[in-house]
Amino acid sequence: DRELAVLRHLYDDMATNSNDGKEGAAAGGGPRVSFLGSNNGSRVVFLSGYSGIGKSALVKEFIHQIQREYNSTANNDSSSPILHFSGKYIQQSGGAAPFSAISQVFGNMVSSLTKGQQGGNNKADEKINEGGAHNYTRSLCNKIWKQIQSSDVIGPGTDGNEVLIDIFPSLRPLLDGSCVSSNRLQRMESMSNIEGREEKGEPSMNAVKESTSELLNMISSSLQRPLVLFLDDLQWADGPSMELLLFLLANAQMKNLMFICAYRSNEVGVDHPFADIMTKVTESRGEFVAKVDLFSLSQEAISQFIADCIGMEEVDSVKELVEVIYPKTMGNIFCVMQAIEELVRKNALYYDVMCFEWRWTVDKVELANQVGADVVETVKAKIRGLSVDIQNILAVMAYIPCSVDVSVLKELLLTDDALNENEIASLLKEASEEGMLIFLAESGHYVLAHDRIREASRGYLGEKEDHDQLLLHMADVLQRLGKGSKMEWCLYTAVDLLNSLPSDKVNVTDLIKLNLRVSKIAKRRGSPGKENSLLRECLERLQPFKWKDYDLSLEVYDAVIVSEYTLGNQDRATIGIEEVLDNAKCLRDKVSAFLHRVKSLCETKDYAMAAHEGVKILNMFSYNIPLKPTKLDLVREKMKLRLAFKGRSYASLTNLPVVDDPLTELFSEVCRDCLFSGQPRLVVVIAWTAVRRAIEKGIDRYFPLCLLILGTLLGKKGNVRAANEIGNVALMLSENFRKNKSDYSYTQFATYAGIIFYLQPFRSGVDVLQQCYKDLKFSGKFEFSLGSMLNYFYAYFAAGLNLGSILESKLLVLDEFSQSIDKSGFAATFQIHRQFVINLRQRSEQPTLMNGPAFQQDEVSEMNDQASKMALRDASIFRLELAFIFNDIECMAAMLETLAAYPFEDQVISRFYIRACFMGLAAFSLAEKNYHAIGNKCLKYFRRMKKLGSTNAPPAYFFIAALKKPTKKAFTTAIDSCREASMPHLEAMARERYGMFLLTRNELELANSCLTSAYWLYFDWGAHGKSLSLAREYPFLKAVKRAKGTGTGSHVSSRSGTATAKSAVSGSVQNSGGIYKRQGTFNYNSTMSSRELIKKRR
Repeated sequence: DRELAVLRHLYDDMATNSNDGKEGAAAGGGPRVSFLGSNNGSRVVFLSGYSGIGKSALVKEFIHQIQREYNSTANNDSSSPILHFSGKYIQQSGGAAPFSAISQVFGNMVSSLTKGQQGGNNKADEKINEGGAHNYTRSLCNKIWKQIQSSDVIGPGTDGNEVLIDIFPSLRPLLDGSCVSSNRLQRMESMSNIEGREEKGEPSMNAVKESTSELLNMISSSLQRPLVLFLDDLQWADGPSMELLLFLLANAQMKNLMFICAYRSNEVGVDHPFADIMTKVTESRGEFVAKVDLFSLSQEAISQFIADCIGMEEVDSVKELVEVIYPKTMGNIFCVMQAIEELVRKNALYYDVMCFEWRWTVDKVELANQVGADVVETVKAKIRGLSVDIQNILAVMAYIPCSVDVSVLKELLLTDDALNENEIASLLKEASEEGMLIFLAESGHYVLAHDRIREASRGYLGEKEDHDQLLLHMADVLQRLGKGSKMEWCLYTAVDLLNSLPSDKVNVTDLIKLNLRVSKIAKRRGSPGKENSLLRECLERLQPFKWKDYDLSLEVYDAVIVSEYTLGNQDRATIGIEEVLDNAKCLRDKVSAFLHRVKSLCETKDYAMAAHEGVKILNMFSYNIPLKPTKLDLVREKMKLRLAFKGRSYASLTNLPVVDDPLTELFSEVCRDCLFSGQPRLVVVIAWTAVRRAIEKGIDRYFPLCLLILGTLLGKKGNVRAANEIGNVALMLSENFRKNKSDYSYTQFATYAGIIFYLQPFRSGVDVLQQCYKDLKFSGKFEFSLGSMLNYFYAYFAAGLNLGSILESKLLVLDEFSQSIDKSGFAATFQIHRQFVINLRQRSEQPTLMNGPAFQQDEVSEMNDQASKMALRDASIFRLELAFIFNDIECMAAMLETLAAYPFEDQVISRFYIRACFMGLAAFSLAEKNYHAIGNKCLKYFRRMKKLGSTNAPPAYFFIAALKKPTKKAFTTAIDSCREASMPHLEAMARERYGMFLLTRNELELANSCLTSAYWLYFDWGAHGKSLSLAREYPFLKAVKRAKGTGTGSHVSSRSGTATAKSAVSGSVQNSGGIYKRQGTFNYNSTMSSRELIKKRR
């Protein structure tokens, strides 16, 4: 009752109806848990106890109670069951597929939703769920399918949809809509096969996490009452399950969902992975987590149980039995039941048909001798007393990690006389009556009643002579059955059975091939640890005859190298690398080993050594690349490239065929190492060599990365046009490999951030960068995904897009995400960005200080040297922009001094644009001549970029030039340039500075009109704090009204220099009054506006 009270309180508190079942939590004086009643987020229960203590029974009773109570409420028609699903891990972890228990949950869930059946705990529950339940689940299926269709994470055709079907095949009816229309399921399922799926790239763990949480949220949010998921025996969960479970349990965004996680307390120590999960989830979810410990029953409770079992009314009458059984079972209810049955089997406890009661005639000492201390041996003894056919069935089921139907069981049985399905069904029912099996209504299958029965059945089979023969037979059958996505578990079990046998009992070559095959499936299903263990088994079996079967040995070692390197086992990877390099017959067979030798050197951050080794390896393929290229070498290589192109441009590369060329990845890796080690000439030579190889062989998926590195280097060296040409070709080539989202998105992100923005508008890339962030994050490339969003925000700010509240929300989410994966540098940058937005949007007495709710300047000093240096640079860039906007002379001077110490270059083009632009503007805004050198440097940079064709450069160039030599023509040219480039923030600043310039010339009417235009432009940009500041400085703006139908910057025609729209002033600058009221709003939709603008211009 105490433990049930905790579960009831958790559930009732979360339930959608706040009036449901509040009294259930208070009964019994049990443990109390306090929650925020208005929060319907997920709840987590960690349920611990010894094996056989009654954890599963407690959960069943809990489900029964909440369903009964819900059906009894007046507003319920008893047709909408509380959905609850369970999954169980088994100790035979090697024979189970990754995510086995979670797969069971989803399988039961789909079965329930598509068939309109919810497994009940007893006949009363089944009766409750009849009739209207089918209509309810059909309606629920439609509701869930509609949500899935609209999802950009798991909707049809998305990567998330494909990932979920690959990892959890039973979800297909729900994810392809066949739960609504059955025809689609048959068509798509017939197309599904394991071999076809093995050819695809493996999904990232983050893709599995996000897709699974999205689906669970959609299902739980469609329910009237919270969804209950019960996962049992988590002490045996595999690594991927643990990782997914941590994400789901710690996710505060999960709603209307209750997780019950059961484990054996005596098998989960402080070093166990699940113990770490419990600690992290408790820390992150706090009061929404409860821990329930189940203990053995007291001697009084056991006395009552035994008395009930044998029909004794008085507890004292079974005292002698209790004194024998209790010390040997310690109150474990499963062990007590087995002890009673053992006494009955040995006739120490018998039913007297003459007296119609249970009796025992032996004394306490003899009774004690009849009860075994080991429950597994007790169950074995019971198995020996069953029929041979039941023994065979139990032996087979002991090795099967999931429930199976009768037809599969029939094939797996190894008997002299073949049993038909009806006979097997009858035997299963008999075994259930003996307490060895239980029937699952959700799946319609029988499973072993307890893990101790599984252990005993295996032990009993191990004593028999035909043990190995049965395992071989089962493995053979399972391999034949292991076709289709839903039967993958057969291959996992088959390989586990065969791996348990000695080499003289199996065909070793076939076993190695099976291990290789299943390792690929494990990799595809997001389980690199499982893949690695199977590959190590391959390696062990291969040792006696390695390299005698050359192709098989090479395949095993190549797979082992990749697996060990991926898991960070550098020593093991190195052993495999040396083995291949010593024994492979040709250079092509050594490519994978060569590649990972170079990659291993990169792990030590010795990029120069990695580059040197990479060049030596490439030269083995007859390329003759000089280790230290001279100018003459560059001339020679350029001539070779021209000859290869035959007068064509880089664009001709888009016509080349797509091929699989393993050496191209090595080219891209060595290019990267040369770039990181500061060897630009070597980068150029290697990239040109890669281009010549591509012209000869074709385009491999890694070739766009080679072009990207070459283009980035050329851009940094000032050859912007060539860089832009190469960057555009890299983008076009990457379209051939769009299915590989990780490489494709990285190429898109890096090309826009490091090349495309030189010449093309910043606003043209913001949507691309945001999508790259989503795809890279989904692929598990967190650092690249954050880099994509960092460039997104710099491009966003450089383009002057709207500073709405959504932008702040995005920055806050990214700040939290960065901190969650321990990327403090990114977190600090996003905090700076958010504080910049806050300072512009909100009124502040000191808007140029980076001290606020998002960021504190003092935090910079607490970072390490490199992080502090970068954070200081980023904060100074935005403080300089704020200082220019708010005309803070002292801050401008201080920030110029700070930024002048940094090199006048940056790999992030948009960040450098903001920096150079406002350094130039600030330099000519200050009276001191010594800053003008900085301004001239910036002006020179933008002049050069303008000549090269940059669409971003003219606004900055003309604005800086206007401040250097202020004239009406200079300002109007700058204003027009800003408007043409759709940069409202620079246009607002230019109009304000033009108004200030006109005031010095006493041209008040035109000055007022310019300031009015600036006021509305700031407002439209989202810089409401600046608008208010401007109104305080020029009081006439407080009464200004916006003319109907006017858009951004329509108050002044800058070319004519005269007011063409009504200035709407209530007096001159010197004589004005009134209270400022916002007369209208104007939402600037940056994405749609930029998109339409680009279309019109084209």
